[in-house]
This record gives sequence, structure tokens and C-alpha cells, in this order.
Amino acid sequence: MARPRQIDCIFEAARPLTDDGRIGVRLEFRVNQLRVDADTIEDKAELGPDLSISAVDGIGKVMRILRAARISAPRELLDWVGEVDMAIALLTRARGTRVKLAVRARSDISFVAWTEAGVETVKNVADVRELGNAYVIERQGGGFPVLVPRDGLVRHSTEAERWYEVLDIRPA
Repeated sequence: MARPRQIDCIFEAARPLTDDGRIGVRLEFRVNQLRVDADTIEDKAELGPDLSISAVDGIGKVMRILRAARISAPRELLDWVGEVDMAIALLTRARGTRVKLAVRARSDISFVAWTEAGVETVKNVADVRELGNAYVIERQGGGFPVLVPRDGLVRHSTEAERWYEVLDIRPA
């Protein structure tokens, strides 16, 4: 696997995480170097609701940003579990802190087919091939291929969503 890319960034904001009922903060970083195809990089730091591996990972992310900003944090890590307001208050003081993010470029490719019956979307696409009178769509991670017949197909396209996965946060 390729080495993670190191990107200089400035910590911009922390907002409450509101997806899927998870408790945590959404971290926003502004890219501070040339030759990067994104202006901002976002990451999530889960903080609970219970003590779990993802909560410990999220607490570690928050602690690394605070350490880079030289802001002292509560010594007891269990005090962080589920405490989004405390994390946002401390992270707000860290705005403008320069950090170095280790990131990996990620993408998710989808195949969208418009038919007379409606719209069909296949996510996590690895390959699309034409086979006679149909498209054969192979998905990442294996599984059975999806067969989309060409008759009745009005239009089709592939869409790619690209982002950076944050692997590590270090002081710049």
C-alpha cells in the first residue's frame, strides 16, 4: 500500500457530529500548501456514547489537536466519553493551529442507470463491462455482479466521490 501523504493544514472548526445518531465532533482543516486538489479536509472524532474503540480513537484525535495548540486537557480520558460540548469548547480555542495530517486519497465509484421503471444506483463499483445486451457491474469486495440490461435503459453514468481519509494528526 502507498505511503500516506503528509499535508500541512490549519485547524479551522469543530462542529457537533450529527450522522447516524453518533456522538462526536466533525473536524475541519484548511489546506495550507500547494499541489493539493482540496481546499479543506474534514474528519470525524467519535466520542461515545459509550467507551469503545472508535471513541478512544476520536479522543486521541482531539487530544493531538489540543497538544499541537498547547492547550491543556483533562487528564482522565474517561471524562471525554460523550462530552461533545467540552471537546468543542477546547477545540474552539485551538482554531488557527497548524497541524500536519497524514492522509490517504479515497474514492467511491457508483454506477447510475435511468430506466423506464426508475433509477437504479450501484455503489462500491470496481468495474463496468459491456456484455452483449447488458452492463455487468462488479463491486469492490467481491459479491455477485449486477446485471443491468441495455433494453429499457434511457441513460447511464458513473459518478466518483473523492475525499481524504485522515490517518494521523501531528503538530506542524
